[in-house]
Amino acid sequence: MARSGTETDEPATTTPDDDRLTRRLSDHGRRVPLGVQVAERIRADISKGGLQPGDELPSEAEYGERFEVSQRVVRDALRTLNNEGIISTRQGKRAVVGSLRPDAMGNYIRFLVDTDPGAIDELMDFRALLEGHAARLAAEQATDDDIAQMKSALARVLEAGDDLEARVPADLRLHELISRSCGNRLVDSMLGVLADTLAEERRRGAQITREKGVGHDETNHQHVALIEAIAAHDGDAAQRSAVEIVQRARRYWSSAARP
Repeated sequence: MARSGTETDEPATTTPDDDRLTRRLSDHGRRVPLGVQVAERIRADISKGGLQPGDELPSEAEYGERFEVSQRVVRDALRTLNNEGIISTRQGKRAVVGSLRPDAMGNYIRFLVDTDPGAIDELMDFRALLEGHAARLAAEQATDDDIAQMKSALARVLEAGDDLEARVPADLRLHELISRSCGNRLVDSMLGVLADTLAEERRRGAQITREKGVGHDETNHQHVALIEAIAAHDGDAAQRSAVEIVQRARRYWSSAARP
C-alpha cells in the first residue's frame, strides 16, 4: 500500500538490487531522496524489460504500491525521467517510454552505457561515424585560423602526456575545434550534445590505458596525423585518422572487458 510522510528518510528496499544501490550511494555520505531511488528502479525496469518507445508504463498508483511510496514520490521520479527524455508523461494518461530527442541524447546514451555493457560498442560505432565525418568536413571547410587553433590544442594534448587531468580536457577541446570547423551545424550540435558522455568515455579509456601500463604514443601519432590531414585539406586521410583513433579506444575497451 502506498504511504505518505517523510519519504526521503526511508529507502525503497524491495530487492537485493535496491539494497546495493542504497548502500553505494550512502557510501558517499548523501541521503538519497526516494524519488531518485524510484527513478533508478524504473530506469532499470525499462532497460531489463526491453521496452520500446511508446510502450506504456505502470500507473502512478501501481508504482506506488510496488515500491511502497506515495504517488507524490512516484510523480517526482517520473518527472525526472521525463526531463531526461527516457519517458514521456501525458496529462491524464500513463507515461510511455520516450522517443529519442536530440536534447536528451546525452542522457539516453549515458543510460544505455551504464545499464548495458554491450552498448559501449554502439557508442564507439556512433563516435566513428560522427567524428570521422566531422574530420572529413573540417578538412574541406577549415580556415587558416581554425587550423591554427587546432594545432595549438594539439600541442596541449601532446604536452599533457600521461597526465589524465590535463590530457582529457585538452583532447576534448581539440575535438570540439574540429567539430566546430566542420561547417555542419547538425554534426557539431550532435557532438556537442554528446560532450559529457564522450568526456566520461575518454576518461575511462585513458584510465584503462594507464592501468595497462601503456603510454599515449600511438594515439599521439594518430592525433598528429589527423591535424596534418585537416591542415592539408585531405578529407580521406582526416576521416581515416579520426576513425583509427576511435578504433584504438574500442580495442582497449574490449581488452578491459575480457576476464
